[in-house]
Amino acid sequence: MSTNALQACLDILTTPTETFALIKEKKHWSWAPFGLLIGTTTTLFLYYFSVVDFDWMVNKMLEKIAIENNMSQQELEITAEYMTKNSMLLSTLIGGVIGIFSVNAITALFYYLVSKAYSTTVMTYRMWLGFSWWTSMPGVVSVLLSMLVIMFSMEGLVTFEDLSPTSFGFLSNSSSPWFNLMNSLDLFSLWSIGLAALGLSNWLNLTFKQSSLIALTPTFIVYLIWALYVSFSG
Repeated sequence: MSTNALQACLDILTTPTETFALIKEKKHWSWAPFGLLIGTTTTLFLYYFSVVDFDWMVNKMLEKIAIENNMSQQELEITAEYMTKNSMLLSTLIGGVIGIFSVNAITALFYYLVSKAYSTTVMTYRMWLGFSWWTSMPGVVSVLLSMLVIMFSMEGLVTFEDLSPTSFGFLSNSSSPWFNLMNSLDLFSLWSIGLAALGLSNWLNLTFKQSSLIALTPTFIVYLIWALYVSFSG
């Protein structure tokens, strides 16, 4: 059994059922997965921009932008002027952190509303926000894997897409409008959904089938809307 918050971050990945029962009582421990996820993600982006061949990366991005938006050479040159290393690092850091916060905040709200229907015990939004940070721990493992990808890259020739080696992006051509959707889904996101299902089952005394459906719902809705957008915009 975990004796501290940092140990619980490891145990949530190896013995999730027992750990979820513990962290339900140790509400103040959620600072640990939150700090690890934000800290490792920030470190990843700083490391990436310190290693990557920036000119090569920009050219790769411009090639993709040109294909997706059918832009002229003049338009690409104007776009390239705004793609400085500092501006891209800053936007990536801010966008990454805001994205993590937003996803967890919305997911926590969904779980909070679900708990109103399935539990007579008062469970606050803050508890579910902490829960969402715990279920995000596979993201820390994903970040560590991305760092290894950068470390073993040849002369910094690594794209953002390369940082997700377990994504389903390989199922779609990089020039396809479906690529971003497929590339955003990876094995670690499925792991997080599995953790959420176990946690919901434990906290709300649900069957695993019930908790799995609830855990899948936020992701399903997001990807359904995304898929409809891609279908009709194309």
